[in-house]
Amino acid sequence: MFNAILKRVAPIPKLDAYERYLFIGPHPDDIEVACAPSIRALTAAGKHVSFVILTDGRMGGIDPALFGEELVAIRQQESLASAKLLGVTDVTFLPLYDGGMYRMEDAASEIAKQIVRIKPDVVFAPDPNVISECHIDHIKTGMAAKMSMNMAPFESVMLSIGVSGSHAVKALAFYYTDKPNAYLRVKKTFSARAEALACHKSQFDQKMLADICMYFKLRSIRLGLRQLIGLADGYRALSTVHMHCFPEASEWVR
Repeated sequence: MFNAILKRVAPIPKLDAYERYLFIGPHPDDIEVACAPSIRALTAAGKHVSFVILTDGRMGGIDPALFGEELVAIRQQESLASAKLLGVTDVTFLPLYDGGMYRMEDAASEIAKQIVRIKPDVVFAPDPNVISECHIDHIKTGMAAKMSMNMAPFESVMLSIGVSGSHAVKALAFYYTDKPNAYLRVKKTFSARAEALACHKSQFDQKMLADICMYFKLRSIRLGLRQLIGLADGYRALSTVHMHCFPEASEWVR
C-alpha cells in the first residue's frame, strides 16, 4: 500500500514521453549493443538523440595486434557510422583512456559538462549496481552518470569545474540492468542492433554478432512478455525526485 501510494505521487518516468535524450557509453560500441532498437525508435519519432562516449576504446578488439592510437581512430569512425545508421549525428568522444585508468570524479565532471551543453531530458547510462558486472569502465561510467545528476543542475558546482550554466535532467535510465522498471517497444526496430553493430568491425566477427543478437532477442522477448507489449528494451528509470533520499525507488521493479 505504501509503495503504491508513493508510485502515484512520484511515478516511474515514461521514457518515450520526452524530446531530448543523451546516451552515455563506456566504449564506442556499448550504446548500440544495449540500446540500438530503442534509439532508432526514438529518432524515427522525431526525438533528438545525442551520444557521449566516455573512453576511447584503445585496449583492443578481435585483432590482438591492433590497439592504441590506431585503434582509437578506427573505433571513432565505426561509432560515427553506427550512430548515423540510427539517426544520430551528435556524437562526442571524451578524452578518457579505456581500461578504467581515470578518476570517477573526473568522469562525472566530463559528463556534467556535456549535460549542460546538450540539455537532455533523459540520460541513459549502464547500471553500475548489477552484482555480476565486473568491467570497471561500465561501473565507473554508471557511477559517474549518477554523480553528474547532482552536479549539472547547480551553477555553483559547474562554475567550480569551469563551466558557466546548469541543466537539470528529468530522468536517468540505466541500461544493462537486472532490475528494469521502464520499457520501450522495439518490435519494429529490433533489427537496428545487428545493423549498427556490423559497423564495429574491429570488435565483432559474424559469430559474435549472431550470439549478441540472439541473447538480446531472448531478453527482449522476456521483457516484452512481462508487459504484454511484444519485443521490448528494459531500463531502470529514475525521476529527479527518486535520485536523492528516496530509497523506496530502489525496490520498484516491474
